[in-house]
Amino acid sequence: MADSSAKKSHRHHRSQDEKERYYLLPGQGGSGYRRKQRFILKTAIVVGVVVSVIFAVIMFLLYRPIR
Repeated sequence: MADSSAKKSHRHHRSQDEKERYYLLPGQGGSGYRRKQRFILKTAIVVGVVVSVIFAVIMFLLYRPIR
């Protein structure tokens, strides 16, 4: 019994070690990866807003009534 409980705790510890093991190169995980993803998300939102504004101005200029 003591042997099986020791294996379970070792397995639990081992699974957390495996999460860290696969980050071989910079930028593949951890806080740097989250920082990069946050930057990409912010950039995508800004670009989306700018493109939307440009399309809105173009549509406004094309479809406004001529006086």
